[in-house]
Amino acid sequence: MFAIISDIHSNLEALTTVLADIEKRGIKTIYCLGDVLGYAANPIECLDLVIDKTEICLMGNHDYAALYEPTNFNQGAESAAYWARKVLEQETDHEKSDKRWRYLGQQKMRWTLETKLKNVKATLDFVHASPRRPINEYVFPDDVYTTTGKMNALFERVKHICFVGHTHLPGVFLEDPDFYTPDELGGKYPIIPDEKAIINVG
Repeated sequence: MFAIISDIHSNLEALTTVLADIEKRGIKTIYCLGDVLGYAANPIECLDLVIDKTEICLMGNHDYAALYEPTNFNQGAESAAYWARKVLEQETDHEKSDKRWRYLGQQKMRWTLETKLKNVKATLDFVHASPRRPINEYVFPDDVYTTTGKMNALFERVKHICFVGHTHLPGVFLEDPDFYTPDELGGKYPIIPDEKAIINVG
C-alpha cells in the first residue's frame, strides 16, 4: 500500500495534517508528484519533510521555477517562485543548503512502477502535470468534452494508469473520454486490467 501526495505549495499545516493521516492509516510508502514549493510560507520546512518522508518526488512546475526560471506564470506565482528561491538561498548551513538544491536538481519528470494492486498487475506512471508534458500541461475535467483530440493524445502515452496533480482537481479520466469526481466514484476507483485511466490526486 502506498500514498500519493502532490501540490504542497509550501503549505506546512496542510502537509503535516496529511502526513499524520497517512501515518494513522499505517501507510509507510509515500510518493510525491511535485510542486513542493510555491505560494505559501514554509518552503524549507515542506521540502525537508518531503525529503525525509517520501520515496520519490517528481518535479513540478513550481519546483522547476524556483530551481531555474518561471515559465508562463502569472505575477503572483512568479513572485512566489522567486521568493521561495530567495528563502532557500538564505540558508547558512551549507550542508543543508546543498542537500536541498541537489534534491531539487535530481527530481525526475516521470517515474514508472510495475506492481500488483489487489492481485491486478498494473503499470503505474507518475507525473506532475500530464503524460504528454509532465511538468506543466493542464488536464481539466472539461477537456473530455471540449478537446477530445487532446485527451486521445494523452491516452496514447498512458500504458495503464497515470497519476497526475497540477490542477488541484481530483478525479479519474477514462479513455472514452470521460471524467468522474471522487464523489461520483464513492471515493474509490477499482484498477481494471485493460482499462486506461489518468487519476488526478488533487
